[in-house]
Amino acid sequence: MRTKKQLATVAGLLVAAVVGAACGLGGSADGDGATLADSDTDTDNGAEQVDDSDDAPGTRQNPLAPGTAFEVGDWTVELAATDTDADEIVAAENQFNDPPADGRQFVMVEVTVTYTGDDSGDPWLDLSINFNGSGGNTFGSSMDDYCGVIPDPLDEHGEMFPDATATGNVCASVPADQLDDGASWIVEDTWSVQSDRTFVAIG
Repeated sequence: MRTKKQLATVAGLLVAAVVGAACGLGGSADGDGATLADSDTDTDNGAEQVDDSDDAPGTRQNPLAPGTAFEVGDWTVELAATDTDADEIVAAENQFNDPPADGRQFVMVEVTVTYTGDDSGDPWLDLSINFNGSGGNTFGSSMDDYCGVIPDPLDEHGEMFPDATATGNVCASVPADQLDDGASWIVEDTWSVQSDRTFVAIG
């Protein structure tokens, strides 16, 4: 049975594919640099836009440090340091959880989101969060990457209205050899046709 996150990811990919075919997707696969959340700036949206060079903060070549708040669509997002060996945490959460497959381990990160739009949003629909392995492979959207029942999943926080904040976990089953230097998380606006993405280091 597919989870809400997996169904949302599939739906998002289908919409992006259809719109992208008609309009052409913008943005770089490695990211164009993050929009950092900064309440002290004087910009109209309360955020500071960094440069869009290849090594700008938030790109694959230069991921943001954990604990850095950044903007994604109508959300402010912050990822904590990643637990790269969450096997025991997942096992303790539900007795029916399967252990990770041979050669893999569960990787979990705590994510804090704040809705900054004018209407309402749901993080499991609006945000796509996947793991970018050090070998260049991405994990988090297939059944092989599923962790099982995890504590306080982000995708179960439901609809949120302006200024509402929630904190929850995101987990992926990742091959152990993909956890070397260079591994990061990719955070995207599920519905964006610009393919804007922000990379966040695991620790």
